[in-house]
Amino acid sequence: MIHYHKLGIVPPKPHITMYEEGKLLMEQCFTRQGFEGPYSTLYFREPPTDECAVEKLAIPGFCPFEPLAEQPLYRRHIRTQELKASGDFLDARRVLMFNSDIQMSMVKPTVSSPRFFTNGDGDECYFVYKGSGRLESMFGVLSFREHDYILIPRGTPYRFQFDNADNELFAFEGTGWIDVPNEWRNNHGQITDYAPYSHRDFRIPESLLAYSEATHGKAPHKLVVKRDNTLTVHQFDHFPHDVAGWDGSVYPVAFNIHDYQPKTATVHLPPTIHITFAGNEFVICSFVPRKVDYYDKDGLKAIPCPYGHASVHMDEILFYVAGNFTSRKGIDSGSISLHPAGIPHGPHPGTYEGSIGHERSSELAVMCDTYKKLHLTTVAHDLEDKDYHMTWLQKEGG
Repeated sequence: MIHYHKLGIVPPKPHITMYEEGKLLMEQCFTRQGFEGPYSTLYFREPPTDECAVEKLAIPGFCPFEPLAEQPLYRRHIRTQELKASGDFLDARRVLMFNSDIQMSMVKPTVSSPRFFTNGDGDECYFVYKGSGRLESMFGVLSFREHDYILIPRGTPYRFQFDNADNELFAFEGTGWIDVPNEWRNNHGQITDYAPYSHRDFRIPESLLAYSEATHGKAPHKLVVKRDNTLTVHQFDHFPHDVAGWDGSVYPVAFNIHDYQPKTATVHLPPTIHITFAGNEFVICSFVPRKVDYYDKDGLKAIPCPYGHASVHMDEILFYVAGNFTSRKGIDSGSISLHPAGIPHGPHPGTYEGSIGHERSSELAVMCDTYKKLHLTTVAHDLEDKDYHMTWLQKEGG
């Protein structure tokens, strides 16, 4: 969904014969919005439809997850640092917040995955908080590193292979879509020159996925599929992701948050300038180190710290990554704050005035705003700092 790309071998036109060493390859059209939207065309050595068995699967905390029964309206602080999980990227995934448009999860895998996964419910956007490795999918191999966003289109079979055991990812599942927002594209679909990134910043699969018994195991090969918040395991007697070539505009991509080009002005700009990706009734934003507001005239100065605000139509979460979080106290790297619609929020006491005169911000954070109310899961509730809502009260030394 970034731009057209081709990898491997493809015939001169779609929907005509394509042979490899005398064998007819199976063409598959990977489409969005029926046949109205962007698409890719893949050529499989073995049909990806030839399954030999299907069975049920449940991963408690991920699929299914348990909503919190009662959720009074107050500001919340979720300490993902205290989440304990292990296993591959599916077993170690825990949904923390959700509504009908989005699910947000913390993923703490300790091993690479022997199985592939397809999300049939929505596009996914992973933020790599810690770790590095490669994403394997039917589109090929995509290397990733710390602080990458990884966009994976709905319906893509993929798995994570990590370089070590210390990995943490924050995952967004958009039940509609996740993509570059329209305001950063021109009428031809090209990313504009005034967008906070360019086509060159997005990394694409660098090579086709080559089957190896040593790395992919022997048959049966398992593919876990999520659809309607239910998991099933589909088994194959052959490796089902063996692709000789593909072309099109739909495939996984990676983008590093440090390549985001922040905007600044004489006075503080609203969070909309930080929009990175958009989904159905939600946006994902990137806060990166930048020069802050520099108004200085007649003895009056800009206040770089965010002003208090009451966004009566949106819930807001912030995932704190690194740096000095100028508007918050008691927040650490790995924390998530949830500021719900209906009540105002703003900087902690002392931080507003204390920011005057600062020239740069060092904070690194990922934000998500949603139009629909975010519901917590019991996992999130267990990780919650229950005193957070009252930390705006002025205390001695605060």
